[in-house]
Amino acid sequence: MSDIFDEIRRFEREMDLLLNNFMHSGRSIPYRSGWRPPVNIFERNNSLIIMMEAAGVKPENLSVVIERSVITISGKREDPYADESRNFYSIEISFGAFQRRISLPCEVDTDKAVVTTKDGFIQIVLPKVPSVEKVIKIE
Repeated sequence: MSDIFDEIRRFEREMDLLLNNFMHSGRSIPYRSGWRPPVNIFERNNSLIIMMEAAGVKPENLSVVIERSVITISGKREDPYADESRNFYSIEISFGAFQRRISLPCEVDTDKAVVTTKDGFIQIVLPKVPSVEKVIKIE
């Protein structure tokens, strides 16, 4: 059985490794602060496409809500090894809840929106509403 001083030394080593990685990586510690998956937004075939990198997010932990001209994508990526005892040397993979609110650049038909997941990506296809040109008579 280890004594309290062994535990303190182990804790000091882990903190040294954590701080060393933090100081030399130029990054914050994402494991504790949540994460923000990157997003690409583009047009293709009269549709607005939102593609999000979200490896490890299960479809049942994903939510997509469209209100007016804003889409909110939220979810949670769980750590599959969270129950195991471990000593970190590096922490670069973020886990936990996320939420992205994106202003849509055009009007879309929300009734025809399609959300799919494939190879660690979430793809949202939003058909654009055709714009109607209206000529206003000048008096």
